[in-house]
Amino acid sequence: MALPSSAQLLLRRAVRLTVSIEAKPILTRRPFHTSVPVLKKRKIAAASNSPPRAQAPPSPSPSSPSPNPEDPLDFSSLVASLAPQDTHYKSALQTILHGGRFNPSALGALPITIKSASGEASTFPLRELAQVVPRTNRTISLLVNDREYIKPIMSAVQSSREFNQQPQRSDDNDLELLLRVELERREELVRRVKETTHAWRDKVRQARTRHDKVLKGWQKDGTVLKDVVRRAERELQKLQDGKMKEIDGEESAAIKGLDRN
Repeated sequence: MALPSSAQLLLRRAVRLTVSIEAKPILTRRPFHTSVPVLKKRKIAAASNSPPRAQAPPSPSPSSPSPNPEDPLDFSSLVASLAPQDTHYKSALQTILHGGRFNPSALGALPITIKSASGEASTFPLRELAQVVPRTNRTISLLVNDREYIKPIMSAVQSSREFNQQPQRSDDNDLELLLRVELERREELVRRVKETTHAWRDKVRQARTRHDKVLKGWQKDGTVLKDVVRRAERELQKLQDGKMKEIDGEESAAIKGLDRN
């Protein structure tokens, strides 16, 4: 039996509506599991027998003055950036003169790895675990704060490249370790002085190069005239020459000081 015309019309409309919906693309969200996971970087601790890292020279403070294009001959920012380097390297020279690597300050900075009862490892400088006391007869005493620190300290001193010896237990105090001070040859000390002053000079050259780039940038963008930049470069060379002469004097004094010690 044929459907009424109105019913046929409604059926056709329903079919067209269904086809239209199916033809449209369906937008779906990207499944979470398909996203690239972001992994937290794992910090890898240094090996327990690795030698201590040398203390790096300090970087210029963010609060230091910046070069001023309105006064290209003002080098106060450069001088300020060199001041921490001067302090660092002068201190390094004094360490070489007064005890070398067996200086209490250098020995006290030796990293010691301590493991807790749960097995977690933590690293502390030796000076926080023991008192470093110079004794007579070329001996340094380590007065350990706690008995559990004795073996880690002995292991660290023996495996370190700088000291490389087994501390001896004291007969009078079971919390005292004795370290023999090895005299370094003058040639070795002179070499270390020269290495220190060479690194100092490199820092000065690097600072001067950075300031040169600033001057060139001002000249390139027209902030400062070319003739003014040339004059600033000449004055900058004089400043560098004066600093190098100062370092030469520190090196010479340090080497002379080795003969007095």
